Amino acid sequence: MAILLFNDAPIRTAEPGDEDLVLDVLADAAAWLRERGIEQWPERFPAESVAEQITRGQALLVGDPAVATVVVTDSDPELWGENAVPAYYISRLAVTRAAAGRRLGYRILDWVQAAAFAKGWRYVRLATSRDNPGLRRYYEKAGFLHVSDPEEARWPTSLYERYR
Repeated sequence: MAILLFNDAPIRTAEPGDEDLVLDVLADAAAWLRERGIEQWPERFPAESVAEQITRGQALLVGDPAVATVVVTDSDPELWGENAVPAYYISRLAVTRAAAGRRLGYRILDWVQAAAFAKGWRYVRLATSRDNPGLRRYYEKAGFLHVSDPEEARWPTSLYERYR
């Protein structure tokens, strides 16, 4: 397992056995969203979905103990198509309330951008809820540009990308 030092919080690939760590961070973020009347995430994601992402090496944990998680993949054909440009695709970015206010989410986004750039890729992409204007502003403040709102998506979705 490679551990990369990310300012004051190590980033590592989640491993089998880390499912509850990932699920706990996601549940913390989901509870915070629900307190604000935003129902975009389930109370707790299915363990199987996290296990799949861990098995594929896509789920990352930030901090020791874990205070954030993010999934990074090199494709998202469902939303971006089969022939999309080389990019990293971000999903399930979540920071616990205990780590809020440290700009950790922005720093994770920058870290993923640097990793993409190191591979020679110019793009980092993500999909977010079209119905969450606060989150859309967050990503726009982080330098992401709105690309589209695909009508065929399973849930109200806005696609964003950031590039160098």
